[in-house]
Amino acid sequence: MNRKVNVSCVQMQPHAADYEYNLKKMEGFVESVMRSRPETDLIVFPELATTGYVCTNDEFEAMTRTAAEDPSVKRMGALAAKYGVMLIYGFSERDPDDPSILYNAAAILGKDGTLMGTYRKVHPFLNEKKWCTAGSEYPIFDTDFGRIGVMICWDTAFPEVARTYALKGCDLLVVCTNWEITEAEDWPMDTAADWDLVTRARAFDNTLHLVSANRVGSDRGLGFFGHSNIIDPVGKVLESLDEPVEGDIHAELDLSLTEKRRREYYTILADRRPDTYGALTEPID
Repeated sequence: MNRKVNVSCVQMQPHAADYEYNLKKMEGFVESVMRSRPETDLIVFPELATTGYVCTNDEFEAMTRTAAEDPSVKRMGALAAKYGVMLIYGFSERDPDDPSILYNAAAILGKDGTLMGTYRKVHPFLNEKKWCTAGSEYPIFDTDFGRIGVMICWDTAFPEVARTYALKGCDLLVVCTNWEITEAEDWPMDTAADWDLVTRARAFDNTLHLVSANRVGSDRGLGFFGHSNIIDPVGKVLESLDEPVEGDIHAELDLSLTEKRRREYYTILADRRPDTYGALTEPID
């Protein structure tokens, strides 16, 4: 198996509840990336790229289909097949077994354009809980360059998610996010710094490359700062787009570095003591 992979992360500004505008913009980014870097194996887009983030419950209801019926899967799948590139992007997904259930999800499209599956966000954040149901699984997606695990935004703040992927044999962590700016005068935290910290930490925690795509612009008063990044297995930022502008970043990753780093010094997984971690699965009162 070739252990090297060329990855691009798209930083874009979706419009709230304007599905067609957002999808056309995504198609344009795929065309642009593949014209300039035809060697690209994987393109990652932000969370809820097709819908925008701050939508009403009724708007999400109107835009949401099952993955098999979502227009983005057909149109983005056609581009994936045209260029032989994997695509991962955020969208709202309707449960095929219970149409009343919606998920904040990511679609994973293979290089042949087929839908490999979806990841459903396990940790919805604040107002997301009003329209979407939490997922409960951490699927691994096998590719010709390695095994991918997907997280969506707030999932990245939970070390257990990335660690679960690592223990399942993941080779690359992919994050679709809408990590927002917090501008309240009485709020002491820097959310951009939070984002930079948690992405680097999740890579370091598990000695895995991590790639993320965040959005920019604003959705009905909520702003987003970008900071899409590509990080190596010991937490070093290889590429980032720290300005609040649309664009993309790219890097060639050698996934064999994970095994090498784990063997030579970063023995975090090998030195685990699961017998002492019982409290991790206990509910908090």
